[in-house]
Amino acid sequence: MKTGNRRREGLFRFLAENYVFFTIMNLVILTGVYLMLSAYADHVAPTPDVAGLLEELQSTEDGELNRLNPVPWLGKDSGLMILDEEGNVICGQGDAQGRAFTRDELDCIQDYDTESRILVAELSEDAEGGRYLLTRARYLEDGSLTITGYAFLDENRVWKSGTILKREKPFTERELEYLMGRDGQDRGIYSYSYTNAEGLSRRAVFWMREAGSREYRLFYQVADGVMLSIIPIYLGTAAFCIFWLSRRVKRLLAPLNEAVANLAADQPSGLEGYRGPVEFKELADNFLKMEDALKKSEEERLRLDEERRKLLADISHDLKTPVTVIQGYAAALRDGLTAPEDQKKYLDTIARKADRVNELLLTFHEYSRLDRPDMPVSKRREDLCGLVQEYFAERYQELELAGFEVEAFIPEKSIWVCADRALLRRAMENIVNNAAAYNPPGTKLTVEVREEKGRAEIRIADDGNGIPEELKRDLFRPFVTGDTARGSGHGSGLGLAITAKILELHGGNVCLEDPPPGGQGAVFALFLPCI
Repeated sequence: MKTGNRRREGLFRFLAENYVFFTIMNLVILTGVYLMLSAYADHVAPTPDVAGLLEELQSTEDGELNRLNPVPWLGKDSGLMILDEEGNVICGQGDAQGRAFTRDELDCIQDYDTESRILVAELSEDAEGGRYLLTRARYLEDGSLTITGYAFLDENRVWKSGTILKREKPFTERELEYLMGRDGQDRGIYSYSYTNAEGLSRRAVFWMREAGSREYRLFYQVADGVMLSIIPIYLGTAAFCIFWLSRRVKRLLAPLNEAVANLAADQPSGLEGYRGPVEFKELADNFLKMEDALKKSEEERLRLDEERRKLLADISHDLKTPVTVIQGYAAALRDGLTAPEDQKKYLDTIARKADRVNELLLTFHEYSRLDRPDMPVSKRREDLCGLVQEYFAERYQELELAGFEVEAFIPEKSIWVCADRALLRRAMENIVNNAAAYNPPGTKLTVEVREEKGRAEIRIADDGNGIPEELKRDLFRPFVTGDTARGSGHGSGLGLAITAKILELHGGNVCLEDPPPGGQGAVFALFLPCI
């Protein structure tokens, strides 16, 4: 399966690298628009630096005024005129060449430092006060306007009434423009009185483009139109990006989807060597782990099936012999083929074999019960030393009469474990019974209890025949017996398997250890966690 040649990288990096092209596209568009709008704004609507110009004027002598160009401070289409105390023009810069102001016009130009502004409103012809209303307004700190004075002019712009701007002469249209801070060409015009570097009183009249001018309005209209066009452009590029990324992600997911299909078809996933973003690589690695786990699980299932098959075969084999004997002897008794003096012997044999069948069935039942996951275990706090001592005290006379020597090394202190008392006795009994069944009289049994590193240990050893090497590996599996080596032939092969199950239920284990150097026999070690 082709999995690509992409280097190992994170999903975030993958998405970022694929989105960078589209981001750059949008940035290029936005940057271009920004530069265009900035250039246009600088052209038609520059930000004036009036304070800088006024500061420069205060530090400049009359002889140096000609070097002052207002454009760097006030922007394009600006002008500057310097007048003395009598109103005579000392210098004109910018578009001030050829421009002149009358005394009345100069009086109408508002001072730059004042917070008041004159507002002019043309009223209807039938207005009672007059045709024009002039109000002096001042902005307060909270942004509201307060009216500090007013005047009414008639249709000829002659002062009629009010509190401000009273004079005999009519106002010209240009003077009304000046009163409102406009120069008649959609520019702001202001006056500023100062003292120059020579200590002389001077008056500066300057004009410039301001917010609210026609150019400004045009600028904002263009800007709004451009910004509105950016939205569909961005949405279009974003949609294309989503489509592009979805295709890229689908290509990365294709091997994973194919792996799922292969797994369903019981074929290799083919994900070895998959390369992609870290998250996808981790997903592929986890999928391979799952595949391996499923493979092992299937192998374990087949092994368990084989084990169950073998178990049934072994059970059948172990039951077949006594059942066959019982059938044969019963048929002989039924058909009158036995002599009267042999009938009791036949019945005794049938009874023994029936007991053997019952014993095997009970053992099989016990093993199957321990193998169930819901096997009830009544654990409680037990003194292991007391439990072992009690068990061997009960078995001592029986073992001694059978010709076995028992030696115990049990400390007087308590070693506490959490255990099912009956099951733990059963585990020890299986080992002791095996030792008694497979060893001749005179064999010495040794039991020892000790504690080390939080684990309790019961060691049950004998100096008997030992266990053949070929049986040691599978000794704790069901139906493994030492009949050929130890000679009795009476075991079911389940005793040690049951012991192993009991120790497993207690969180411990059992193992076969080598006898001490120069010794012989078998050494079983039962381990339990201490509490």
